[in-house]
Amino acid sequence: MSEHARNKVKEATILIIAYEYIVRDILTRFLTTEGHKVIAHSIGWSGMRSFEKGRGKFDLVIIDIALPDMSGVGVAKKIKAISHNTPIMLLKGWESEPEEEEIKGSGVDFIISRPFFMEETLHLVANAIEREAG
Repeated sequence: MSEHARNKVKEATILIIAYEYIVRDILTRFLTTEGHKVIAHSIGWSGMRSFEKGRGKFDLVIIDIALPDMSGVGVAKKIKAISHNTPIMLLKGWESEPEEEEIKGSGVDFIISRPFFMEETLHLVANAIEREAG
């Protein structure tokens, strides 16, 4: 992303819910380097609890579809029930995919397929943050 485009993106507070350490670590490091504040959780219930406690504090939530305690789509639905304006980005992987209708009904705003590329991810994050602010 160009320096001009990077400067246009406001600093955001982003909640990441992803079971795999490497996914959490890569996203956290990359987004922190870009000037965002990141709070990361490995399971759905702790991520949702953090979201509930910080109501209004998160500009974006990134959820991995594969979580050990509940589906990422289920977490998205619960977060949207708490705050329908908060943008949600779903990380889809190679494992079994949910039905498209299930995703549509969950309130997911953006989808990233793995393997994800950082430039594309940053672009989607910027779009989500601008949408939330607008």
